[in-house]
Amino acid sequence: MNWKYGLILVEVSEDGEQLCELVELYKLDDSDTYGAFCPAQIMSPEELSRANKDVERDGVNRYFYDHGTFTRQPRELPQYEWDWQPKKS
Repeated sequence: MNWKYGLILVEVSEDGEQLCELVELYKLDDSDTYGAFCPAQIMSPEELSRANKDVERDGVNRYFYDHGTFTRQPRELPQYEWDWQPKKS
């Protein structure tokens, strides 16, 4: 499988509350790392069930949060799109 659903951590508030985003995670090469994401597009009950199974299996994905910085970009309010920049090595 080259992609799966994931719940990625995008922000932690001052009081420790975690904000997560449901996304589609993609592999960029033959490794086991899912190194790219885009917003999830759930179009059917079957896709929602698959997303639920993927998230239940994997839990909250911290990879992008731990390896980069998210900034919130306004889209059509009240929705936002998250911009992610990897940390410089």
